[in-house]
Amino acid sequence: MIFAVFPVLIIEALVFWAAASWLGIGWALFLMFALMAVGVLAAPLEMRRVGALAARQKVTAGRVAGDYGLLTAGAILAGSPGIASSVVGLLLILPPTRAVVRGLLARKLMKSIEDLGVRSFEATQAGRQGTSYGSFTDPAAPPADRPGPTGPAEVIDEAEIEKWTKDIRPEDFK
Repeated sequence: MIFAVFPVLIIEALVFWAAASWLGIGWALFLMFALMAVGVLAAPLEMRRVGALAARQKVTAGRVAGDYGLLTAGAILAGSPGIASSVVGLLLILPPTRAVVRGLLARKLMKSIEDLGVRSFEATQAGRQGTSYGSFTDPAAPPADRPGPTGPAEVIDEAEIEKWTKDIRPEDFK
């Protein structure tokens, strides 16, 4: 967790330093607080707009869920102190950039789901071929005695299998 926070703090500090060098400290602070205020005010308005579209059934449930998730992330980022995080938060709040991010995340999510499916298939018995111990019929017999569509299958009873396996030893399978 600390490894994820440290780069964000470095980026925020560098962006603020660049803005303060360009605009001055007072204007950089004003810019940071102005971006935070715009984000905090824009997020609920956009959430209401998405909710109204959902109520009129103009958008799918998946898109509404995605939009609300991105809007929530955008509101958190826009409301946090820092110029870089506020800009990223505002980008998530604006509909055109949110649509691009939603599409990218949807593709990534689909790939992750497909990869999970492949890994699950390979980890279970479904990904392995079954073992066959052959047939207990006489290969030299005429087709009528063989199992399958050409004739009835031969049934071997338990007593016959016990007779065959009574004297089997591991050395017999070398």
